[in-house]
Amino acid sequence: MFSGKPDKITLKITAIYLLIGAAWILLSDKVLNFLVKDLELVTVFSLIKGCLYVVISGLLIYFLINKSINQIKETEADLKHSCNDFSDANIKLEKANRQLAESQKELEEQYQQILIDQKKIQESEERYRFISEATNDAIWQEVNGVSTFSDRWYQITGYSKSDIEEAEGGWESFIHPEDRALFRDRMLIHKSCKTPYFNCEYRFRRKDGKYIWIYARGRAYFNAKGEFCHMAGSYTDITELKEYEHRLHHQAYHDQLTGLKNRFALNEKLNSLINESRDKKFALIYIDIDNFKYVNDTMGHRFGDLLLMQISDRLLGNEISNSTVYRIGGDEFLILVEKYYKKENLESIAVSILKAFKPCFVIGDLNTYTTISIGVSTYPEHGNETDELLKSADIAVYKAKEGGRNRIVFFNTPMNEEITERMTIEKHLRNALDNNEFELHYQPQLDIKRNAISGFEALLRWKNPELGSVPPMKFIGIAEATHLIIPIGEWVLREACRFLCKLEKAGYNGFNIAVNISMLQLLQDDFAHMVMDIIDSFGLNPKQIELEITESILMESYEVIAGKLKLLRARGINIALDDFGKGYSSLNYLKNLPITTLKVDKSFIDTISNTGNDKSLTDLIVKIGRSMDLCVVAEGVETQEQMDYLIKHKCHKIQGYLVGKPMQEADITKKIEEQNKIAFQEVSNL
Repeated sequence: MFSGKPDKITLKITAIYLLIGAAWILLSDKVLNFLVKDLELVTVFSLIKGCLYVVISGLLIYFLINKSINQIKETEADLKHSCNDFSDANIKLEKANRQLAESQKELEEQYQQILIDQKKIQESEERYRFISEATNDAIWQEVNGVSTFSDRWYQITGYSKSDIEEAEGGWESFIHPEDRALFRDRMLIHKSCKTPYFNCEYRFRRKDGKYIWIYARGRAYFNAKGEFCHMAGSYTDITELKEYEHRLHHQAYHDQLTGLKNRFALNEKLNSLINESRDKKFALIYIDIDNFKYVNDTMGHRFGDLLLMQISDRLLGNEISNSTVYRIGGDEFLILVEKYYKKENLESIAVSILKAFKPCFVIGDLNTYTTISIGVSTYPEHGNETDELLKSADIAVYKAKEGGRNRIVFFNTPMNEEITERMTIEKHLRNALDNNEFELHYQPQLDIKRNAISGFEALLRWKNPELGSVPPMKFIGIAEATHLIIPIGEWVLREACRFLCKLEKAGYNGFNIAVNISMLQLLQDDFAHMVMDIIDSFGLNPKQIELEITESILMESYEVIAGKLKLLRARGINIALDDFGKGYSSLNYLKNLPITTLKVDKSFIDTISNTGNDKSLTDLIVKIGRSMDLCVVAEGVETQEQMDYLIKHKCHKIQGYLVGKPMQEADITKKIEEQNKIAFQEVSNL
C-alpha cells in the first residue's frame, strides 16, 4: 500500500490525515447538533469528540505509520534479501568468472602448449626429414604383415607403389635370389626375440635391372606377452661402399703394377689348400729375375717396371693348367700348380718357363734379354705349412742363382742346412763391424823385374767369437746380398790406407796397396768422393792405391760404373781388372775403360805345368796386357816352374804362396826385409 519512496509515503499519510480530520470536524459537529440540543452536553460531547478525534487520529496515524514502517521493513527485508541474493549471485558470478578465467587461462596454456607441441612436431619432422635426406636412408615399417616405405625408398629402388603392389611375391621378390634366404632367416631370428636388432646386407634389383647393395636395419616391437606387434627400420644404399670395399680387397690381394695376385693372396690360398686336405699334392715354382737390380740401376725404374709387366704377360701366356701366377716381390714371381701327377710334370713346366724367356723383351726401341732362376718345392714333401713351403722354394732359387743362374733347382733337405748356416752367418755378420771382429791380412806382390815386393793386396778376414774364423767365400756373398758390404768395404779401404801410411812412417816407402771393390760400393753415388776423402785423410798419393774390380761387375753395370772409374783414374788411382780370363773377358772393357792392371786368374796359372794349349793361352793373356800398356799380375803362383814361365813371358808381377801367404800386419815388416834380402842376393848372383 505504501510501497515506494519515503517522501511519497509521507505525503500519502499527511493527505489521509487531513481528509479524515476535515471530515471529522464537519460531520461530527453536524451529527452532534442533530443529536444533542443541550449546549452543555454539546460542550461535553465536543470535548469527548475532540478526545476521540485525537485517539482515533492517533490510532489511525499509528496504524498508517506502523503499516508503512512494516511495509518499509518488508521492503527493506525484501530488498536486503534481494541484495543478499544479488550478493550471492555476484559471488557466484565472480567465482564463475574466476573459474572461467582460470579455464580460459588453462585453455590458453593448453593452446600455447599445443602450438609448442605442433612446432616441436614440425621441427622434429623437419629434423627427421633432414637427417633422413642427409643420411640418404629410407624408412620402412611393417604393421599386420604389410610393409610401407618412405619416399626415399622408392627413389633408391626406382619403383612406384603400384609396382610393389603388382609384384608377385611382394617387394622381397626383388632381393637377389642368393641373398633372399639370408634376409628371411635374419628377419625370422629377430622376430623370435633372439637378436636385439635386425640387420642384413643384400643385393636388390632396381627397376632398371641393376643390382644395388642394401643395408637393412630394424627393430621389432612386442606386447607384454612377448608377441610381435609391428616393426620399423631403415634401408641404406651401400653400393658405393661395397664397390670401395671390393677395390680395397683387390688392391690388398693384387699387385698394383702387373695386376697379378700378390703374396697375401698366395698365403691365403696356400693355407686354404693345406686345410682342405692333407692328402692333396701341389707345387710352388719360384721364379727370380736374374740381375734385375742392375737393370733398374742402369736403365731406370720406369724401364724396370715395363720389363716386369712384360714378364708377367709372358708368364701368363705360358698357359699352365691348374695354375695361378703371383708376383710376391720386386723381381720375384711364383706359379702355384694345384694339381700334378709326378715330378716329371713339374720339370716339364719349369723348362717351358725357362724357354719362354729366351726371346728378347722389346721395350721402346731397346731389345732386352733376361734370364731367370727357378726353384721348386712340393707339398707335402718339402713342408706342411705355408712359410715352410715358401722357404724351401726360396732356398732352391738361391741355389739356382749360386749355381750360375738361368737354371732350375728342386729343393732337397741338404739345402736347408746350407741356408741355416747362411742365416747364422748373416746374423753374426750384422754386428761384426761394430764388435771389431774384422781384420786385414796382406798378401805381397812381387815385381819380377826388380825381384822385390812392390805392394800388397788387402784381404778381409773375419773371426767371430762363436763361429770362429769364417772363410771369405762364406761371408762375402752374404755381405753383398745384405748390402753390409758397403760399410765393410769402406772400413777395408780406410784400414788399408792406415796400414800403408804406417809403413811409410816406419821408413818403408814406395809400396802400393790393392783393395777389392764390390759392385754395390760402385753403385753408391758418393763412392768416388768417399775414396778420395779417405786417401786424402791419410796424406797418401792416389797412385799408391789400386781398386780391384771383377769382369762380372763390368758386365752387369758397365754404363753406371764407367764414369766413376774414369773419374777415379783421373785423380791418379789405379784400376785393376781381377780374375781376367775367368769370365766373359771382353777386350772392349780393356780398350774403353781406364784399366791400369790386368790380373790373370789362378786357374790359368795352375795349368802352366800341363801340356797343351793352356800355356800359350796364358802367354797370350800376358801379351795382350803388355800390348795395351797394362801391368800384368799373375795370381796364385805357388811353384818355381810357374814363376820361371811368367818371368820368361815377361809378366810384370806375381802374387801367391811362392811369394808369401796373406799375413797379419805385424809380419809384414819382416817379410819386406826378407824379400829385399833375397832380391839383393839374386841381383848379386846375376
